[in-house]
Amino acid sequence: MYQLKIDLINALIEVTLQGVVRTEEAQAYAAEYKKALGSLYGRRIRVLVDFRGFSIASEEATELLRDIAATSTAMGVIRAAELVQSDLAALQASRIAREAGTAQFVRVFKDEGAARGWLFGDRPTPP
Repeated sequence: MYQLKIDLINALIEVTLQGVVRTEEAQAYAAEYKKALGSLYGRRIRVLVDFRGFSIASEEATELLRDIAATSTAMGVIRAAELVQSDLAALQASRIAREAGTAQFVRVFKDEGAARGWLFGDRPTPP
């Protein structure tokens, strides 16, 4: 399951991924995420992804996440913070970012406040 929220004022996309995401759901998420990026195109976009309740179900779903990350750069994402629960999840998230070529603007956090602070380090953090 996934949820996606767009904060138009702050050019922020908030994503929550929970449970096991199968290929079909990953495809639906990818389409909705790209649409969200399009709605903010031309702005300095930030993304907060909550992976704390997430399990990758298939290699196809992992590949879609890599593709989404790669698309983010081209669409104007300047920073992406990923929230994880464990050190193992942090290693996996970092590996996906490296493989997608997005490690330069992705950081992995266990604390949501720290993640939001980093995302908006150049201005006050929105609630």
